[in-house]
Amino acid sequence: MIKLRITFLSALIAGVAFAAPALALDNPMMVDLHAVNGAQRQASATIFGSGSTVLVNVTAQRAPKAAAVTLNDGDCAKPGDIAFALSALDDNQSLTKLEHPLADIAVKAKSMVIHQTSSLTSPAFACGNVSS
Repeated sequence: MIKLRITFLSALIAGVAFAAPALALDNPMMVDLHAVNGAQRQASATIFGSGSTVLVNVTAQRAPKAAAVTLNDGDCAKPGDIAFALSALDDNQSLTKLEHPLADIAVKAKSMVIHQTSSLTSPAFACGNVSS
């Protein structure tokens, strides 16, 4: 399943990069997510895009099954409102395509939250501040 996701991700990147040769992938934003009640890293994410399309790839370790993943407008100390709801984790992976320029994501998303359940309103399992 992971190999299939990596192949799919590679194909999406190639499609974005080669479908419009004049467009280059923007600088990616990286996120390290840590357990809410501990310092251990639970997941990592890469947010990258070209033009008006952004891909968000999340890889987690030992995360709750089918956990909701969101980009929020506050930092991990106070995540605030959901700016973007992402695909739920499936086998500790999530890949989401957003139809927004990377610059919009950078302005609106200050943190990424992996929730304890599939509900977008469930408490955070892990959180990471988004940095460009």
